[in-house]
Amino acid sequence: MAAIFFDIDGTLWDRENRIPDSTKEAIGLLHEKGHLAFLCSGRTRAMIKSEALLSLGFDGIVGGCGTQLIYRDESLFCHEIDRDLLKRTIGLLNECRMPVLLEGETYLYMDRDVAENVYGRYIAETLGEYVRPLAGNEDNWRGSKLTALIQDGDYDRAAAALAKDFHVLKHGKIVTELVPLGYSKADGIKRMCSYLDIPHEDTFAFGDSINDRDMLLYVSCGIAMGNGTDAAKEAADYITDDIHQNGIYNGLKHFDLI
Repeated sequence: MAAIFFDIDGTLWDRENRIPDSTKEAIGLLHEKGHLAFLCSGRTRAMIKSEALLSLGFDGIVGGCGTQLIYRDESLFCHEIDRDLLKRTIGLLNECRMPVLLEGETYLYMDRDVAENVYGRYIAETLGEYVRPLAGNEDNWRGSKLTALIQDGDYDRAAAALAKDFHVLKHGKIVTELVPLGYSKADGIKRMCSYLDIPHEDTFAFGDSINDRDMLLYVSCGIAMGNGTDAAKEAADYITDDIHQNGIYNGLKHFDLI
């Protein structure tokens, strides 16, 4: 029995949240073969609500870049950032003019400027009741990681100051993820496999971006999507086809997992 970990954005679905039919078929075949399939995402559990995605039957979730673990609807682990650190971090990001999204296990807390951005409007439309204003909810803030919009902010100042507490993962010129030090997708996979007694040699992962790099390097076999970034491809053991060219299906078939 193997355990296969899948990134979501750019791997399982595209920018319009379209999941290829071949990917849906491949996840079903994995289960028929007796393997375990996991979501392994930078998204926290609060952001993973899509019925189209969850109905594929994943056995568990490594969420928030390893800060959250769910196995068959049971929460195994959830790291929450210290409240004082959250306040200092969000204060600094505000000073640097970088709108903030705080990502928790149940709720998302969104800066007004994020809500007015295309990214924020998408979150509000798809996750409605699970989104709360950042300002005015300071006493209720709970989160495992943060995302900040770069825009015209002072990114260099923020990145330098935050590096002592977070992995600062920059995605182009648009957003940066802030993941607490000591946590990553690789760390989450390691912890999940420890809980379930899965040998390292039976681990596979599919990813496409910079926050997938560590998991692609960690697992026994890392597979980058053909549409992935250079960072993902350089970390991978194998490069499959693009998402809409049956990349998931062909990658699993190549390793005789389906």
